[in-house]
Amino acid sequence: MKNRIVLKFFGAFAALILIVVFVLNFFVSFRLSDHFEQKISAELKSNAVLVGDILQNDLIDDNSEDIQQKTGKLADKLDLRITVIEKGGRVLGDSEQKPSLMVNHSDRSEVIEAIKNGFGQSTRFSDTLGINMKYVAVRVDQGDRNLGVVRFALPLSRVQPEIRIIYRVVLFGTIAAVIIALIVAYFVSRSITLPIRQMRETAQQIAKGDFDRRVRIKSKGELGELAGSLNTMADELQQKMENLKQLDRVRTDFVANVSHELKTPLTLIKGYIETLQNMAIDDKEKSDKFISIIKEHSDRLGYIIDDLLSLSELELSRDCVNRTEFDLKEVIDEISLGFGQALAEKQQSLTVNKQGDDFSIQADRNKIEQVFANLIDNAIKYTKESGLIEILLCEQGETVCVTVQDNGIGILKEHRDRIFERFYRVDKARSRELGGTGLGLSIVKHIVLAHKGKIAIESEPNRGTKVSVTFPKK
Repeated sequence: MKNRIVLKFFGAFAALILIVVFVLNFFVSFRLSDHFEQKISAELKSNAVLVGDILQNDLIDDNSEDIQQKTGKLADKLDLRITVIEKGGRVLGDSEQKPSLMVNHSDRSEVIEAIKNGFGQSTRFSDTLGINMKYVAVRVDQGDRNLGVVRFALPLSRVQPEIRIIYRVVLFGTIAAVIIALIVAYFVSRSITLPIRQMRETAQQIAKGDFDRRVRIKSKGELGELAGSLNTMADELQQKMENLKQLDRVRTDFVANVSHELKTPLTLIKGYIETLQNMAIDDKEKSDKFISIIKEHSDRLGYIIDDLLSLSELELSRDCVNRTEFDLKEVIDEISLGFGQALAEKQQSLTVNKQGDDFSIQADRNKIEQVFANLIDNAIKYTKESGLIEILLCEQGETVCVTVQDNGIGILKEHRDRIFERFYRVDKARSRELGGTGLGLSIVKHIVLAHKGKIAIESEPNRGTKVSVTFPKK
């Protein structure tokens, strides 16, 4: 299973290599054999020309005895059969037979071609010797006069071993080439299939939920791009799974928190009602006190429900922002005046500064007021007496950045990433003591995002908190 794809690639490469090599082997063998025969023919022709020059005078004088004698001696030296034929086909000399016993050679193809063109050759069975022979014939001339033909004959049995050696060398070379090619094909197949197998194994691990697995491939081209795409997909899946886990955790915390936030006032309301029913109905002073407490907790339930409805509206509705143009500096000044009593009670000071001249934005004024009322309220609540709160407006081209900074108790690092979650409280006891529903910062974040803005928080324990909110002007 693991090596199936390797075998497929290797089989395809091997089949192609074998076909190419054996086709090349056929043509190379054929070409080498043909080249060897042409070389033999050229050597025989050259020797035949020399013999013709030696016998030229004897042919002119028609000296048959000298021709026969010289033919025998030359044949012994050259180790070839030599035949001298006059232009009419009569044999004048032969190194293997008496000329008188030999038939007329005028019908031999190599003789006919030599008389006509000066050179001729053929391969055929010799009736005289009873074997296959290679014949090469050369015409002997004196000026324009044709004196005859000198023919060399070479037994093919002497040529065939040389040809077999050529075939053997080519065959061994072919076998070596095939072995080398198959080895190369195997490693090439592995180099191609290994990344594919790694990607398959990685994909299987990702499918099983191991989103930390990545493909380690350095090759470029299509395989590298495919590996990169798979790693990108794994990153996205891992991010989505982490987001889903985060959402699941937020949902679980939300259900637990909202249950707790609703259950506490409901339990108190129920307890005070039961007390009024059982024992305090006739006590005017206690009845008024219990009813006041019941109203207080009922109002708290109302605030929680109102804030939940606000969050739901911000999350579900895309048209929840009713934009108008107004001066953000004027809005913050008005909100700051509304906290005069709270600031006086804790002997705190609040300053509003600006950098720039144009702070006009197009936004939902009511929601923007809700953002900064919440941020200023938190700064006052979580800053000790005689603390300092500073609001800074900065014009930044097409955006306006507002920073609310205090020197209060600050927030630990592990709480900063969750500070905008619903009902999340850094110090639950202190938060409930100071009031609030635990939904304020979550609403702030959703309002900012609905305006295509940005919100960021910086904080250090006992050194204060800085919340920066950026809104586009339009």
